[in-house]
Amino acid sequence: MALIVRNWRNVYPTIAHKSGLDWRLLSMDTKTHGDIDAEVDPKFQCLKSITYVSLAKLQPSLSYEKHEHQDHEEIYYIINGSGHIKIGDEIAKFRDGDVIYIPEKTSHSITNDGNEMVEFLAFGGFTGMKKGGRG
Repeated sequence: MALIVRNWRNVYPTIAHKSGLDWRLLSMDTKTHGDIDAEVDPKFQCLKSITYVSLAKLQPSLSYEKHEHQDHEEIYYIINGSGHIKIGDEIAKFRDGDVIYIPEKTSHSITNDGNEMVEFLAFGGFTGMKKGGRG
């Protein structure tokens, strides 16, 4: 396998969940449930158990629509900004330096209620769980 290095500046962003910008840096070679439609060059479809690694940005006053993933969990690492996140029925505030875990099959949305862009890394982890429990 060849060495793989990718810079977000060399990636065209995709609109994520109708409101955020997503630079899909690396991914699996198959699309998982509830993921955005991002084009990834086959060279960067190198991941086996991590579903994707994305740099995401969300403008002030905007939110990702509520959604869930049946076959992967997510981790958000907040680089910059603040806001709140709803996971299931729970709401928590977040700020730069926070790491947020989102289990599979759990509805979630993130809102930027600050004055600056929220910037975060999003990591998806394939669980192999499909709707109905088949994996």
